[in-house]
Amino acid sequence: MLLKKLNLESLPYLERYVNNGSPSGFTDRYTTSFHTKPFSLTPFFHPYICVAPNESFINYGNIPTLNDIQEIRGNNWLIVHPDMKDKPLFDSVNVSLKESEQIKLVPTSSGRTVELLGSITKGYFKLHYTDIIGRITRQLDFNQAVSGPEISEHFISLIDKNQLDNRITLMPETGARVFKGKENNKTVEWGMVWREKDPYKIDYNEIKYIIPVFSLFGKDRQAKKDKPLLKQIIELKSANPTAYVLEQLIFPMIECYFNVIKNSGIQPEWHAQNLLIGFTKDFAPVKLIMRDLESMDKDLTFMERINMKVEFQSYPFKCIFKEQWNYQIKHSFMYDYKFGEYIIEPLLNFLKKSFQIETLPLQQDIKLHSKIFIDEFPKDFFPKDWFVFRKVLIDQTSDKRPYVKKKNPKFRF
Repeated sequence: MLLKKLNLESLPYLERYVNNGSPSGFTDRYTTSFHTKPFSLTPFFHPYICVAPNESFINYGNIPTLNDIQEIRGNNWLIVHPDMKDKPLFDSVNVSLKESEQIKLVPTSSGRTVELLGSITKGYFKLHYTDIIGRITRQLDFNQAVSGPEISEHFISLIDKNQLDNRITLMPETGARVFKGKENNKTVEWGMVWREKDPYKIDYNEIKYIIPVFSLFGKDRQAKKDKPLLKQIIELKSANPTAYVLEQLIFPMIECYFNVIKNSGIQPEWHAQNLLIGFTKDFAPVKLIMRDLESMDKDLTFMERINMKVEFQSYPFKCIFKEQWNYQIKHSFMYDYKFGEYIIEPLLNFLKKSFQIETLPLQQDIKLHSKIFIDEFPKDFFPKDWFVFRKVLIDQTSDKRPYVKKKNPKFRF
């Protein structure tokens, strides 16, 4: 994509096509069906609507009523991904499932998180998906479904009290709905989450572009000759590439990453899909926009340390505490692997590829900068080594994870 074509309405295109996929290598191997997957050229698809008695649903928070869509009324409906329409759950008595004629959805960078088109209500549905996307299945039982809205409420409360860095905001997840049905005589929970389109308290007089991190250095699949957006920005501003990437992107991200943990007790899962950047008209990056909140870790030990009392209905989902065998590992995994290998490393690789800049010395600069903030945490917050995942599918029925221990962390001492 060319900068001159970029505007706030470009986000769906950036999501789908200015996107190299995950460094894990599983993006194209395990995805949704052809007409619903992010990289297809299908402009939209129609989902299915499940309707059942009111008592079959658990509602948390607020999901918009969508009054301009005649096919749905009340609170006893659920949006179902077309790939899931043949699941036995929907064959039960008093449960109807039919394809929508009005609702149009377009996939984001994730095939199960879809943007609602053609409605006066703007936002996204995160849908239950029992097959593998990436390298895990994407079910939304009650605990998983409400986790994002709970964390969203927590962050919004802190933002309203000016207790988070003012560069940080989020795409709020305002509600979840979970259908409780029967499959093979067992109760099954099948969820759906609503996410607002507009970031919380965003000022569109200031923010003129919103770009997923992966689109900064990703190639445009529909215009492969176009330079990466980040290179176009640097050239437009006649900026020093190293200074721009370090001082305008990586350093502020590190500052905000540790600010989130220090002031909320939530350990963010920041990788190139879950973090977007809000830019001014002059391409100054001034907002870090978080999304996909349910996968963040709720650090109960750290919350106790900072005297923060929050009750999570999603407990024990994504709750961590010092008695767990992998408590330190989880801290490393989120910072060293998700943030480090999915955001920092690709940005450094961009400098090396686009401007022939030697990046090994920059790792030292990043370590020195991160040390300022890590020193504010307990000395045993991180392990001595760092941890990644092997490039294999993840068995979510087990607490075991395919961790690989590595020596000498790249982005911290």
